Amino acid sequence: MRILSFRTCLLAAAVGLAAFPAWTFGIGLQPTTVEIEVAPGERNRQVVNIANVHTEKTISLTLGLADWSLDDNGQIQLSPPDETDTSAAGWARFSPAFLTLKPGESEQVIVDMATPTRLSRSGDFRFALLASTVLPEERAGQSGVWKKYQIATLFYLTAGSAKSEAAITNGSVSVSETGARNLHLGIENSGNAHARLQGVIEINAGGASESVPISNLVVLHEGRRDYVTRLPDDLPDNASIEVRLSNIFAPQTNGETLALPPFSVSASDAPATEAIQAEPTP
Repeated sequence: MRILSFRTCLLAAAVGLAAFPAWTFGIGLQPTTVEIEVAPGERNRQVVNIANVHTEKTISLTLGLADWSLDDNGQIQLSPPDETDTSAAGWARFSPAFLTLKPGESEQVIVDMATPTRLSRSGDFRFALLASTVLPEERAGQSGVWKKYQIATLFYLTAGSAKSEAAITNGSVSVSETGARNLHLGIENSGNAHARLQGVIEINAGGASESVPISNLVVLHEGRRDYVTRLPDDLPDNASIEVRLSNIFAPQTNGETLALPPFSVSASDAPATEAIQAEPTP
């Protein structure tokens, strides 16, 4: 067994799948993303630390498992466990199932994973460990309104002959209603394992250059992403844009890092007005 990486990209999901920062309800979670390479019949263990960052409020939490995926815009989609062919929820057991944390208190949750001896395929399997609570919602002039909140650790378990094969398939520049320019990239992954991309957008105009970083951009296996990011406000029409990304989760390579071919976009190709979209990072 080889643990590839633990990453602490902030994630929280509330009932109805709306995104909320973890500090909205005062819970800290580490790590929020776990990537493990597994073998059939192998057992693995992961410790998840949950902390109450409130200074005055005690919070009770219920823990559970779920399946998860990403839509084309990178929004997290939760579903009941063991309902998808990508689910590894049936491989996992955890304890405790309930927590009550006083202000400033933290506790460890142990997640045990047992990979089946026979797998139907190679590549990625996924599940999420959810910590849920119901808290009163503070609204002016209202009382008795409660809302359910959830925060999750996302697990990627990669088995067998796995390949992560991401590619930028299209790109364009659009103009928002405020006149700002936004870069749109279409990225596809034809492999059986997820891709985690990082790199830079290089902007050149009149001899001057500027870089916009991209990090922790995940494209699930056999999936696609529509990535949108803001470009500098003073971007001239004659600017040239080159996107250079590396896949830092490429299990088919010895170094597990694979550079994508550079992709060029012209700022002069800006089409009709579009609104800026937020880009989460699971």
